[in-house]
Amino acid sequence: MSRARRAYERALDGPSRLRPGPRQQPGPAPHGNDGPARRYAYERLVTVDLRHTYFNGSDDRCPALRCQPTPDTRVRMRDWGLLFLDEGTDFSVLFDSNRLDAFLSAVERRSQQGQWTWLSFVLVSDTPYFVNFTDLPSDFQPNLYNLYFNNLGAHFVGSPPSPTDQPLHCEGALTPPILLNPGEHVTADSRQRVVGTQVQVVLVSDAVDRVVVMDVSGEQVLCKPCSIPRSLLAQRTPYLITCAQVAQARAKGPGEEQRVGSVLYLDLVAVPEGLYTLRQLAADGQVLDQEVVLYTQAYPAPLGFIDLVLAKPSPQDTGLYPLCDVPPQGEGARVVPLELQLRFERRSTRWCYFVVPPKGVTYEQLRLVDTDTSQPVTFSGPVPVPVPGAGVTQCFIADQDLPLQELSSFVFELKGLRTQGLFENTLMSRVPVATPALVLPRSGPAPGKPRSTRPTRRSRDSRAAPEVTRDYSDIFLNL
Repeated sequence: MSRARRAYERALDGPSRLRPGPRQQPGPAPHGNDGPARRYAYERLVTVDLRHTYFNGSDDRCPALRCQPTPDTRVRMRDWGLLFLDEGTDFSVLFDSNRLDAFLSAVERRSQQGQWTWLSFVLVSDTPYFVNFTDLPSDFQPNLYNLYFNNLGAHFVGSPPSPTDQPLHCEGALTPPILLNPGEHVTADSRQRVVGTQVQVVLVSDAVDRVVVMDVSGEQVLCKPCSIPRSLLAQRTPYLITCAQVAQARAKGPGEEQRVGSVLYLDLVAVPEGLYTLRQLAADGQVLDQEVVLYTQAYPAPLGFIDLVLAKPSPQDTGLYPLCDVPPQGEGARVVPLELQLRFERRSTRWCYFVVPPKGVTYEQLRLVDTDTSQPVTFSGPVPVPVPGAGVTQCFIADQDLPLQELSSFVFELKGLRTQGLFENTLMSRVPVATPALVLPRSGPAPGKPRSTRPTRRSRDSRAAPEVTRDYSDIFLNL
């Protein structure tokens, strides 16, 4: 009995087979296109290698961050024949060698018009503990601040950014690794305040005539007036009025104007994600106040933002770029692949061990020792410290900050004698190490270390001594 052929069977040019059998040869192309298949030959334009000293078991390669292009960058890459490649611990931008001439021509046209060409990427953490094991402030909140990087300050390891770095790169000279982050590793100085599509700008005075928004290249992308002629308000909705319309209305003659108030609201929905400078300008163009903000996605919650400028803006600028000899600085653009590193440093904390004995059992001569005798870690204590739910515990505190590691190199032993019962020497041969899941910033003295109350003959300073804030890692040893 005949039956109708399903759509996918027609696409496969034959019925589906449930048993092994000879394959059917595909039929002729439906549109008679007998031309050669398009060949792609992709090469690397720029690579960013993510490094983190916490991952000592993976040669410091960081698998805890995911990178993705912004929507505007995806459109640019599609138009220029570029591909994004995420390889887990690094990501790359690839170019099609068959479309290289068209891509370079587009960059040259933008450069001759004074426009920059850059690609933007968002960094998202794969673990909720990334800030815990990274050398960043403990109160770092990605929903309020993001780490921001661009290659305008990229530099060789061990040297500051210099305008002569790019010629060395273009010549293909043997150079050390290139860092994308300022300094030797990422610090809190790379933080930028994060804003959403609606930005509230508090005007510093009534002298503010307009607020302009400028992108990373310094180009103005948005302008909102703070004082609007009443004749213009009668014709248009206030939030749709632009600075150009206000200038045209003022050119017709002076008239009464109305202030927007002490707060101006900016709508960034029409501009790409990126770093922007908000400037409050007077009527004569004087800058009264400015603020740098980072406009980026809200979900998934980003941790960092990267701008990769493809060509050097001007000869006096620093940084390193994958395109060389771009007009008007050169005779013709060419690609010299650029490899960048983004280095994070692991966090070090003060480890606190709380020994919790069984109910009714006490120990004496407790010691926490390091099995590494070359450079042993020493501990202060034990000091009795009451812990809710555990009673009185014996607390040991490391005399130095210890680094958090993926594969910890520390091996500690707990030794002591049991007061009642059998003799015991080694109570725990390999005590647990600190975990990134528990990092506790504390101010003041360490737990179990009382303040000194001994009177002295020195006159007491009336000013209170500043309390030192330190990151601690608490580990509980249940015997």
